[in-house]
Amino acid sequence: MNKVLYALLTLAAFTSCANSFNIQGTSNVSSLDGRKLYLKTDQGDSLINLDSCDVVHGQFSFHGTIDSVKVAQVFMDDVNLQFPVVLEKGDITLRLDNTQQRVSGTPLNDKLNDFWTKFTQLRNQYVEIDHEESAAILNGHDEETVNARLIKKALGVYAKGDRLFTKFITENFDNILGPWGFLTRITYDTTPNAFPVWMNDYMYANVVNQLPSWIEYIMAKATDTFKQNPQVKAFYADFQQAQKEMNGTADPAATAIPDTTGTAPTAAVAPPTPAQMAGEPARR
Repeated sequence: MNKVLYALLTLAAFTSCANSFNIQGTSNVSSLDGRKLYLKTDQGDSLINLDSCDVVHGQFSFHGTIDSVKVAQVFMDDVNLQFPVVLEKGDITLRLDNTQQRVSGTPLNDKLNDFWTKFTQLRNQYVEIDHEESAAILNGHDEETVNARLIKKALGVYAKGDRLFTKFITENFDNILGPWGFLTRITYDTTPNAFPVWMNDYMYANVVNQLPSWIEYIMAKATDTFKQNPQVKAFYADFQQAQKEMNGTADPAATAIPDTTGTAPTAAVAPPTPAQMAGEPARR
């Protein structure tokens, strides 16, 4: 009897350890001290709080248990800091600075950090193009000519983002990063006013033309594990229904396509820095 009890306790302890996460974070942004951070993940069409903590002398931490590996987001109050982190077994380290955001310590988080760094750099290139456009107009250059030239530059950035997401997703079909990357790309591309105002209409038209074929390309290459992910499966069913409605081969569905990621920016071209979120001006 004692042996059975011991075995059950050992199994329970192992299971608890396997489903627990431990996140240690640091920040050198002084205005974050005393602010409350939240760790949130999506559940259905809403976000739930997994844990919260105060930033004290540049230190913060999150702990908890989950039933499966998930991608979560760090929030300050109700503001998404655009800082994804994979909740998996192991010690996870977050670095939340004004000039650098980094997550590391576990295999999937190392992959995520490499991808997110490259993606953020691409998003920042849209800001640089926007500044280039403003400077050219102020210097008296013809607006139509300038915009035509810079739209081509922006389309080149979009193409790089397309390749980045495609590579990342196809390399991670069988873990949580594949579905997360797939839904994140769709959410970013379809966010209203996702690009600077003067290029937004043109870039959005480009998205409308390219995104459906990209979705079909990913689904054609995808593994069964990826296709059976609940969020991917639900999105793709709604996507196919929407395509049929556009083609006139199906009547409109009764419900709208839900937002399945909870990770998109609200009209932000580049993620604000933690200091900007906290109301501290960026250092130059």
